[in-house]
Amino acid sequence: KLNKLGIKFLYIGILLLPTAPAIAVISLIFSLLLSSNINPINYFKDKSNKVFIIISFLMILSCIVNSFDYSNLIIKEFRFLSWISLINWIPFFWLFWGFEPYLKEPQVRKTIAKFLVIGTIPVIFSGFLQYFFNITGPFELLNGLIIWYQRPLSITDGITGPFNNANYAGSWLALVWPFSIAIFEFNKNKIKKSIATIICLLIIISVILTNSRNAWLGMLVTIPVMIGFEYIFLFIPLILLIGLVITFLLSLIPLHLRDSLVSFFTINIFNNFPENSLSIEESFPRLGIWSFSLKAISDRPLFGWGGGTFAILYKTFNEKWIGHPHNIILEVALSYGIATSIILSTSILRYLHKYYKFITLYSKNAKQAFKNYLTFEKAWFSSILFITYSHLFDIQYFDLRISIITWILLSGLKATMI
Repeated sequence: KLNKLGIKFLYIGILLLPTAPAIAVISLIFSLLLSSNINPINYFKDKSNKVFIIISFLMILSCIVNSFDYSNLIIKEFRFLSWISLINWIPFFWLFWGFEPYLKEPQVRKTIAKFLVIGTIPVIFSGFLQYFFNITGPFELLNGLIIWYQRPLSITDGITGPFNNANYAGSWLALVWPFSIAIFEFNKNKIKKSIATIICLLIIISVILTNSRNAWLGMLVTIPVMIGFEYIFLFIPLILLIGLVITFLLSLIPLHLRDSLVSFFTINIFNNFPENSLSIEESFPRLGIWSFSLKAISDRPLFGWGGGTFAILYKTFNEKWIGHPHNIILEVALSYGIATSIILSTSILRYLHKYYKFITLYSKNAKQAFKNYLTFEKAWFSSILFITYSHLFDIQYFDLRISIITWILLSGLKATMI
């Protein structure tokens, strides 16, 4: 039997997550503690958790090896970062298991979807205040417990709302976008459908104003997932190909013409596309970052360099600060070793594949009553698919809000298929 108080704490945490993450975390911890007591499967006996136990062991082993490897002079003063970085991973393995009893219920997943959308409305209006009225922060409440960054647009070149930068804001809006579509499709009441339509439009505008390529593509990828689910593996490569063609065509526009066209757009979209006069390295700086990451991984393939060390390594060899490798697979491999990265990546992809098969099967055979809930299941899959894809080109995971919702969505995938 589900703990009703625990579910209420879960809903409060989801509702406050985008705007008051510190308070949301407290609520979610209470929910986790209550759910852990009712979980019928012991954490260490759960077959799915054995993979994460192995990953935890490898990460801790990497920390130990790097802590006592005094030949590693580059990061000798930053060994503590490796231990601190474990906070980004091991607690979330508990979250993955702990929320499962709640997420088995379709109604709970549906309610979470609604609270995600409702909780995002302040993010939207915060961004509009930032962009249209130049109301910028940061703003603090409760002695810094709640911070809305709302940075000046001259710095971010895209709305951020409460988030630290525009890419984080764009990712949050893009992962919530499928749930707004689900609410629109599910509601038959004209008033509720009209409200859902307005929210969908506001999210679209907000995603555009973040000026984030990842968020733009994520929004586009969602559409074929929600409409033609069985054919997403045909649609998604097509959308990515169209994106590459558009990027190439925009790069051919001369610089003086770009400057003239900027005045016709609400944001300088050309900042996201390379100039044809630039070299490959200048046009696509991620290629250089990935190349550097692969070289660093090859130097220490077994246990990596330790968590949080990429920026130190990159600055040491390139005299420039880059926070992460812009690819989550490379990030884990560089931090904790190739084996850890492969095990973690394949485990998550396996859940995605199984969930895809699950929804495809029920799309064909389920009764109408279940098909109504299937709309939210597709949105759930679409959201985690966007997060997975976006982390191949950038890493938003280190924003607490993104990491929490990522693992809740993953837990929902597992819970649905049991």
